[in-house]
Amino acid sequence: MPPSDGKLHALSAALVDALLKQGFVHPTTDPAALQRRIAEILAENLEQDRALEEEAERLAQSHARQMVGMDQRKIIQGIKERLARERGFAL
Repeated sequence: MPPSDGKLHALSAALVDALLKQGFVHPTTDPAALQRRIAEILAENLEQDRALEEEAERLAQSHARQMVGMDQRKIIQGIKERLARERGFAL
């Protein structure tokens, strides 16, 4: 189950607060806008990860006859990793 929008915003707020307090970033915009953008990026990343997972499951299903007796979860994970690598997506 993916995290709710509230949890994504809380995570992004905590991240921005920590980065600001430690002096790692010096935003040229309002910190709230930075928090919203980070929440958007996190949501996009989670959506891409979900889409990769679904595609890997479809590919594994289409080759299920060839993989009788093999651990389906490991097969799906391997397919997902290969797709991510091909697309330059960090898991």
